[in-house]
Amino acid sequence: LTLGYSMITLDCSEHIHGDGGRAEIPAETAERYLGKTFDVGEGITVSYSEKELGEILHIYGEAIDFAVKIYDRFFVRQKANADFEISIDETATPTPPAQHFFVANELTRCGVKPATVAPRFCGEFQKGIDYVGDLARFEVEFSIHAAIARHFGYKLSIHSGSDKFSVFPIIGRLTRGNFHVKTAGTNWLEAMQVVAECDPKLYREVHKFALSSFNEAKKYYHVTTDLTRIPDIDTLSDEELPGLFEQNDPRQLIHITYGLILNAKADGAPLFRSRLYKLWHDHEEVYARHLDRHISKHLELLYSKIY
Repeated sequence: LTLGYSMITLDCSEHIHGDGGRAEIPAETAERYLGKTFDVGEGITVSYSEKELGEILHIYGEAIDFAVKIYDRFFVRQKANADFEISIDETATPTPPAQHFFVANELTRCGVKPATVAPRFCGEFQKGIDYVGDLARFEVEFSIHAAIARHFGYKLSIHSGSDKFSVFPIIGRLTRGNFHVKTAGTNWLEAMQVVAECDPKLYREVHKFALSSFNEAKKYYHVTTDLTRIPDIDTLSDEELPGLFEQNDPRQLIHITYGLILNAKADGAPLFRSRLYKLWHDHEEVYARHLDRHISKHLELLYSKIY
């Protein structure tokens, strides 16, 4: 914040507990929610049974307290000049709209004013590939999430939003163009495709290193990558290497190993980093064309059903 960052995402994952438990409901919380119906607007209402309320408190109670504490410390007392995003998407199961409403309502009650909130939506938002799941169910649930966000006055945030082409028109239309989509990872994949095109020998080195590092990287991501579906790179011609980035499994392999690739060292010196950055500087126009094409596709689909 002191460096002037204009947006901070608070990852609440360490304070979110999995399904299967039920917390004791404080009397004041029971009074606020049990037997009540909440009107979200747009024909949507939310209510809670005692069982549902106990389960929600088990999952999100600690995370709400954490978010309130951080907001008070930095955004109230220190008057931070930045957008505050709250991420509750790192859960074992999707965030149903009723849970989303409860979290937002409690944050509002405690004076927290997030600019964006990231629930976990139904289906899977895996790194670097399109949405995996039931599109019809996604549209129904997302419409309620979008109404809840409007009710409380913040944007919905879609994490791991790169390349989710099949749901982009739905997201744009139902949020009425008021959304936050995270796409940083796709910039890395476009950069690595440039490496495959411009320096096949270097790409082959990186690819083999990524394969050897995959199990380490997978500890930090939920992906369904199947290494057996990735072609043996030694059987591919140089001209075929860029085509790997049209396939889900190679994309995820390169995506989630980015940190290990950039930080790899040999005899204390960077193994790939210096060569990669030199290549990207030398081929800046090629990389720019890749980004223009790929990010343009994101924007075109996100806005395709709005105007």
